[in-house]
Amino acid sequence: MKTTHLKKLGALALMVAGATTQAHASELLPNLPAKNIGVQVKIQNFTAADAAQIKSAGFGFVRFGVWSDSLTAKAYQKQVSDAFAAAQSAGLPVLLTVRAIKALPATSSAELTTAGEGFAKAVTGLQQSYSAQLVAIELWNEPDLETYWPTRNFDTTFVPFMSGVCKSLQEQPPSTPVIGYGFARPPSAGSAATVALNRIVSEYPKCLSAVSYHPYGMTATQISNAQNFIQQNFHVPGIISEWGISALASNGGPEGQASKINAFIGDVKKLNIPLTSIYEWKNSDSGSNDREKNFGLLTSDGQPKPARMSVEALLNAQ
Repeated sequence: MKTTHLKKLGALALMVAGATTQAHASELLPNLPAKNIGVQVKIQNFTAADAAQIKSAGFGFVRFGVWSDSLTAKAYQKQVSDAFAAAQSAGLPVLLTVRAIKALPATSSAELTTAGEGFAKAVTGLQQSYSAQLVAIELWNEPDLETYWPTRNFDTTFVPFMSGVCKSLQEQPPSTPVIGYGFARPPSAGSAATVALNRIVSEYPKCLSAVSYHPYGMTATQISNAQNFIQQNFHVPGIISEWGISALASNGGPEGQASKINAFIGDVKKLNIPLTSIYEWKNSDSGSNDREKNFGLLTSDGQPKPARMSVEALLNAQ
């Protein structure tokens, strides 16, 4: 009798916690559906058929990236609009990550701030065009890695640039939540990301609705600690805009990939992460090595891997 009572109390506590988490996520990201785990796609090969499969697999949204310095090209504009149309066809909202792929044409702090203001205009344009479909706009992707911050010298160049972005966005606040900055590693005590965020958040406290990061290789305890650090230091929640595991033999192959993804999804649900995006829907033949080519839940030609099937069972069981 007592055991049954305790089980009922435990189930009730989980239901309340789940409801509280969803209410919090809904307040933070109004366009985010109840299913707050999404998957990343690439706009150059994302189709309505993919979107339908992603929806049936139980994912709540898709994440894809747009290059701000390519938006003047008509062909690229069409690629972007086609990707949004594909997502809309299945009722999938979009977590949109915006960054430039070329080094910023700037050296001084003033020039970097001006470049940030120009970047903000591109972000505002995208927001105005697609606001009804957007979960959030993510400013940049892994700027703490030189590969994705080609301007280099993150410690001295990132803050002036993002100050220009935030200043412009705060003057004309977008209706879509803005998050940043898709760090390759979460901010931690004394890290370059923390130093940069402290300056930006203190000067522009309304710029970011959440801090996003990519916890590759991190344990549930480490993710929990990162979440607490972000909330305590920047007074906004942390969200996971990218995490994945490659189906390499060293990870247990395709079966190991499936097992690790399922465990990760279980962890982030227990930790009440408001939003999590899995990398990625399909394998990438364009990857620079075997690891980079094999993160997909499907093969590059669309054949389901074990992870695709196991994730669907897990996400649709709720």
